[in-house]
Amino acid sequence: MKRLNLFSILLTLMLLLLVPNLAAATYSSEAAKIPYQVNNSDRIVIGTVSKIDIYPSYTIYTITVKEWLYNSIPTETIKIRSKIGTNLAVEDEVEFVQNESALLMLNDENLDEQLFRVPLGIKYPVSDRDAVIEELKTQGKWQEENKTGNAVCGISSISKI
Repeated sequence: MKRLNLFSILLTLMLLLLVPNLAAATYSSEAAKIPYQVNNSDRIVIGTVSKIDIYPSYTIYTITVKEWLYNSIPTETIKIRSKIGTNLAVEDEVEFVQNESALLMLNDENLDEQLFRVPLGIKYPVSDRDAVIEELKTQGKWQEENKTGNAVCGISSISKI
């Protein structure tokens, strides 16, 4: 009887450890899709990596903004923090190389410093621009100002205010 109880306890513990991993795997699959990312992003931008600063526990990527697709701010550069550094690497964190261009769904971290995070480390190719715009339209987030091009730093949208 004691062996059965010990076996039951071990089996229960194994199942409890497995269930959160299965749930995370399901969530990650859905979260990687454009509709989910558009719905859960504070801002969407197309830009190019112009500077990389690596620290022991994180990296700051400076991105030169080419175009704001959603919720622009008046700046020509933004910074993205990644929890990958010389002494630390966290799974599901974004990594870039110098001069890489990407379409990014951003979450605000510190607007005063133009500092953002990329959820789940997902970056999209610039070629996904039209698909993201269609999803913005579907979700009712495509603003009139965006239809005029909304090029570098959202200057065109700022001048309409």
